[in-house]
Amino acid sequence: MSRGPGRWQRAILDNLAGADSLVLVHRARSHSERVAILRAAHALEQRGMIQLASEVVWGRPHLVAWAVGATPPESVLVVGRDGKTYRRPSSLPA
Repeated sequence: MSRGPGRWQRAILDNLAGADSLVLVHRARSHSERVAILRAAHALEQRGMIQLASEVVWGRPHLVAWAVGATPPESVLVVGRDGKTYRRPSSLPA
């Protein structure tokens, strides 16, 4: 049983507290850290604590966390190769 938000979940919530949005993953992180951050973000979204959207940042699509109640960019739902449903900005090619 979980005892509350984990390390990466707390970091996401703390950094998002001072801003409307937060780019979650940067290339400077190791692969395992990027995976842990994305897993934490998706868990927070499932609990309704943040909103996630894919947005073009620095010329590439990145996963961006938005504060609950903030307006994320317009996006469409797409089904990935793994069968999961993802969001991407409607301005990106399919």
